[in-house]
Amino acid sequence: MGLVGFNTSIAIGTDGNPVISYRDATANDLKVARCNDAACAGADETLTAVDTGPNNVGQFTSLAIGTDGNPVISYLDDTLGALKVANARRRR
Repeated sequence: MGLVGFNTSIAIGTDGNPVISYRDATANDLKVARCNDAACAGADETLTAVDTGPNNVGQFTSLAIGTDGNPVISYLDDTLGALKVANARRRR
């Protein structure tokens, strides 16, 4: 569990389902949740760590869906005091 779900941003994916970027404050990571249905119901969503330690990342996320259908996320790396951008490609 822990402190998860801070600094969220949401967009609708090319499949019509929500995609959510958020900060996992327990791990200090940037993560993405891809919903498997329009209501994000069922607790079986796909969760992906996009940027992980050792830095404190994932603050102030902003998400858009790129032309390739993948989420593009801007966020703060608080350790470096830097703006970062990540393309959260679907992992297969």
